[in-house]
Amino acid sequence: MAPQKRPALSSMVEQKSRPAEPQAEALATAPREVAPAPSTPSDLKTMQVRVNRAGWLEMTRLAQDLDKPLETLMVEAFNDILVKHSKPPVAKRRQPIKK
Repeated sequence: MAPQKRPALSSMVEQKSRPAEPQAEALATAPREVAPAPSTPSDLKTMQVRVNRAGWLEMTRLAQDLDKPLETLMVEAFNDILVKHSKPPVAKRRQPIKK
């Protein structure tokens, strides 16, 4: 029995549509104002930070001393650096998933 030939991947991909009118192209490239959207699970992004052992130990001890999760301290630090560089402090901690 001969093996079946697989279809090409390009046959499974939808073609991108192109704007038909110059007005549509102008609208597509115009800057948009972005309104803050409510946080949803898809809005959350994961960040990984690598620090030396001494820094990690001090941060975990501080979190224990303050009785706060380390993630809360990290978000606070992110907002502090945003404010330092004249940016709005918009970082928020993820909310627990309600079941």
